[in-house]
Amino acid sequence: MRAVEIEADSVDAAIAEGLHQLGATEQDVDITVLDEGSRGVLGLGARKARVRITLSRESSAPTAASPSAEEPSTAVSGEAMELAQNLLTDVFRHLAVPIKIEVTRAADHVTFNLVSESAGFIIGKRGQMLDALEYIVNRVATRDDAHVQHIVLDVAGYRERRRQYLEALARRLGEQVKRKRKPVQLEPMSPRDRRIVHIALQSDPALTTRSTGEGYYRRLVISPKSTGRS
Repeated sequence: MRAVEIEADSVDAAIAEGLHQLGATEQDVDITVLDEGSRGVLGLGARKARVRITLSRESSAPTAASPSAEEPSTAVSGEAMELAQNLLTDVFRHLAVPIKIEVTRAADHVTFNLVSESAGFIIGKRGQMLDALEYIVNRVATRDDAHVQHIVLDVAGYRERRRQYLEALARRLGEQVKRKRKPVQLEPMSPRDRRIVHIALQSDPALTTRSTGEGYYRRLVISPKSTGRS
């Protein structure tokens, strides 16, 4: 996935420049604030803000490394499907957790619904176990190729419940940010969860969202959008 790192006098200015370079909008990218910068004291110790902006897997912005909106994802091959299912079967056999895998296909992804009496164990804390398994399956079976359908793991309808919870949380915190005019930082989240919150708020002209921190589980910050007035 294409990414740029930008330095500017402010975080907002760095984001704007990065989006311009990528030819993308905020809904197409994952924004990580690497350094919020500092004005220093009387100009001493000042440093520029620095951000990393990465085109998301779902982005429709055309690049050489990602399919355009008109290009459908390539279906997961039968060999890759078998490899993914065998991998999951082996993992859960070693964990002594019986599962059944039900497969459904959509236009841009394939869902493996894991049927088991140990759903809570498979999901893990805030879905971290399920996310980790999904990451491994895609690395092994599809090699994270952006042109190939993504394999989604689900169990007991968790993905939909999590989406509804995060959308409600985003709306509630968004109203809080607008009321108090102060940013709110959420708990560390996976890229999938951060994107759900971002999409839930992207149409609100009074708010902006960005990721901060390093690693897979970063924090999302919801902030009041600058009016441009001093």
